[in-house]
Amino acid sequence: MTRWVFLPLVLFLAMVGFLAAGLTRNPQDIPSPLLGRAAPTFQLPRLNAAGQFQTADFQGELTLVNFWATWCAGCKEEHPILMALSRQQGLQMVGMNYKELQASELSGQDPHSAQVMQKATARNQAWLQKQGQAFAVNLLDIDGRVGMDWGVYGLPETYLVDRQGVIRFKHAGALTPEVVQQELLPLLQRLQ
Repeated sequence: MTRWVFLPLVLFLAMVGFLAAGLTRNPQDIPSPLLGRAAPTFQLPRLNAAGQFQTADFQGELTLVNFWATWCAGCKEEHPILMALSRQQGLQMVGMNYKELQASELSGQDPHSAQVMQKATARNQAWLQKQGQAFAVNLLDIDGRVGMDWGVYGLPETYLVDRQGVIRFKHAGALTPEVVQQELLPLLQRLQ
């Protein structure tokens, strides 16, 4: 009977140990199952040019894909870093404007209707005009389906896709100068 008295204490201490270990982990360090795999297939309209952009357009290009939105505070914070990266030779910058319009703004409209697309495009272009154009290619993932396929769970998120269309890098959260210097630039040099 006396040995059962300590069971709740042992269980409590085990739970405290698991919680303490979890608190030491960085939530941005969640590994992506897409690393080392081909980028998910998609096709989206280009906002700043005619035609569609699709997964095949990664072939032959070293591409930085950034999921962002005008309502995202971290996106505004990291934008100067993206502007600096846009000057890198041999790097294609693709901006995926993710769920630009909230459900309340859609008010039952088809997310791909001309009216919804025009509203989201206007907001996107006004923001980029004010903050600076970091992206050679701008895409609008209005319903978030492409982002879901990429495993986006919060904004901003950045991926590096190599010339064969394989994802080589993922960063959740705003890019920082440290991440760029210590992780991204060395990887870019190796892949070029």
